Order: sequence, then C-alpha cells, then structure tokens
Amino acid sequence: MGGFGDLMAEKSMVVQPAESGGRTFFRLRAHGFEDEADARRFCSAFVAQDATCIPVPQR
Repeated sequence: MGGFGDLMAEKSMVVQPAESGGRTFFRLRAHGFEDEADARRFCSAFVAQDATCIPVPQR
C-alpha cells in the first residue's frame, strides 16, 4: 500500500477495482478499527498525504 504500510499493519483489507466516468480507481475496504473515531483518524492520515478517504460504517 505504498507509503501507508504502517497504517495498514493491523487491518484486514480488500482492494476492489471500480469504474466511474470511464476511469478506473481502486476502493479499499479496511476493517479492524476500534470505533468510528479511530476510522476517521486513519482517514486523516491518508488525506494528509493527498489521498482520498471516506470512512463508512459497516452495517
């Protein structure tokens, strides 16, 4: 996961390719957060490095 290896160390994850507007991007689904605040901190680290991250609670 590029420069995010330390963040991903204890997470279960799946990377899925997706298409939108004729472009392919990759969606990361990660599990293993203590709570929503923990997921938001995780996303903040991605955003700080110019990556997009949107925490979505699992239902």
